Amino acid sequence: MFSAITKYFQESDGFLLQTLIFLCLLILIIMLFFGPCYPIAKPIQIQAEKKRALITPTIPKAVPTPKKLYLVEKPSFPAPTPTQTVTPVPTPTPTGGGFHKIAFASNRANGRYLQIYMMDSDGKNIERLTNVMAFDRDPHLSHDGSRIAFCSTRNSSAYQIYIQNLETRAIRQITDAKEDITNPIWSNNDRQILFTIHREGSSEIGIMDADGNNRKLLTNTSGHNHGYSFSSSDKYVAYETSINDRSEIFMLELETKKSSLLIKSDELSFRGDPVYSPVSNQMVFTSNVLDSKIRQLYIYEIDRDHYYRITKNSLDKDDPAFSPDGTQVAFIASWENAWNIFIMDIDGSNLKNLTKSYYDNLVPTWR
Repeated sequence: MFSAITKYFQESDGFLLQTLIFLCLLILIIMLFFGPCYPIAKPIQIQAEKKRALITPTIPKAVPTPKKLYLVEKPSFPAPTPTQTVTPVPTPTPTGGGFHKIAFASNRANGRYLQIYMMDSDGKNIERLTNVMAFDRDPHLSHDGSRIAFCSTRNSSAYQIYIQNLETRAIRQITDAKEDITNPIWSNNDRQILFTIHREGSSEIGIMDADGNNRKLLTNTSGHNHGYSFSSSDKYVAYETSINDRSEIFMLELETKKSSLLIKSDELSFRGDPVYSPVSNQMVFTSNVLDSKIRQLYIYEIDRDHYYRITKNSLDKDDPAFSPDGTQVAFIASWENAWNIFIMDIDGSNLKNLTKSYYDNLVPTWR
């Protein structure tokens, strides 16, 4: 190659021009062979190093900030909150149902007409609720304590059912029939009323809404049936059936109208007035099975099909009623030739005469 270049310059006319051209060619050859190895590679290496420096800080993705915030906030939603809303039910109900009142029928005003009265459950503060020249009897307090149902002859010769509002004292008639309708009993939810309708030679149990509508019969027999209480679930009714001086206790399922014999009677003996306990699977009733002429009180345990006597004195007893908390029983017993209201514990202890009257005091109902 050099020989070709030398030959070229020897043949050229201007030596100086030839020399410059030679130098330019020489510089160009040097740049072509040696220049790209250093100046071009160096910037490429620098750019590569810068890219690595920018990428490396973004690699650790294992600790994202949202997870830290979630873990911090999670304890602020404590689990005990729902349990506080589930348990406020038992506390508002005080012993005795919160009313501590006993309503009853009595002829103490004039010795003739029964009227409706109410007193504290210790026998104090007796007040008269009705005042007519007719018979008002069979009182039964609603479970919320706001109303009292009773039967009366105030508008006809036949007994019909009335309801009194205890706040306003207003009285409203809810039945109008030719036959006597007596013994109203509130259901536990205060939506229905049990009653007894009297016909020639028989009496049947019926049920109706609390306003007197939708009245229908639950029994249809040749004997005398008297309903006395609803079970705490309002699914059953306890009633007494009397045929030929024999009285037995039955339980009727309201949905199916199927009756079951609970307490069978011996010949010419009495078992009646069955009342469910408001808090347990028990029932109180009256019977003269051990004393042929004196009625005593018994507790019947439904689950065990077992009953036992809780009164032992020689007083005739009737019309039992449980206290709202199920720990005591109110009833009537003969005292000084009149019926008076007594209470006692469910085991027969702590007997107390609340009325001590020479007039009759009947059918206690306790709220």
